[in-house]
Amino acid sequence: MHLDATEPYPAVWAAILGGAGLGLAWGIAARIWMRLISTRPEFTITGTAAILLVAMTFGAFVGLAYAARRRGWRGWGYYLPRGLVVAFFVPFGGFGGAPLMFAVLLATLAVTQTAMVGLWVAAALAILLVAGTDIGVPPMIAVIASAGAVALTAWKWIAPRWHGEPRLLVVDTWFQRTGRTIMLLLAAVGFVFVAWQVVTNKPGWLGPVFVILYFCLLYPLFFALRVGLEPKASAASPEATQLRSSSQE
Repeated sequence: MHLDATEPYPAVWAAILGGAGLGLAWGIAARIWMRLISTRPEFTITGTAAILLVAMTFGAFVGLAYAARRRGWRGWGYYLPRGLVVAFFVPFGGFGGAPLMFAVLLATLAVTQTAMVGLWVAAALAILLVAGTDIGVPPMIAVIASAGAVALTAWKWIAPRWHGEPRLLVVDTWFQRTGRTIMLLLAAVGFVFVAWQVVTNKPGWLGPVFVILYFCLLYPLFFALRVGLEPKASAASPEATQLRSSSQE
């Protein structure tokens, strides 16, 4: 799907309301899933309202950003809605949703941004999860992401000194692919972490069913976050263009 265009549609109000409605539907589905997998089911109005509000607000900004991109808005009218999409995705990390946010954000970065940008974000998130939470993220994940980010940054600093070297593009391509692979693996770790807990707490056929439902919850978030993170087609850097081309192969 090409996000950037100059079409007179969709209507801004329709995109915002549609996004908010889809976000609300997602929040309801997520709340039901949380209730079903919980080993100590309980219902609180405050917690449920917060989850629904976060999902609905995120959906509304996704709708606004989608309309801005499809209608060809420029300047702050283009970048502000995209920034709001990313900013209002962060609260998904609350309410025990850190693995969900971690997995979706890394997977989206892997297919939309350069490996260096994605790995720095992955490193920052991993360090925060290891140092600031007790969800059991292995410290090695933070080490791998940080080492990859430093290595790619050093490469980007050294590479211009070898301008004109015929093998430079090949090496850079492999670095990009390696960085993307690391991000996707880290995203997979976040997914497997939740899946393992679900299967452990729900033995029998219920465990795999709830894991599949969890994947169904992540999938729309991935596409929604792409609206904010996908580089602008007409202003994409050569690296971003190369990244998108290789992802379509």
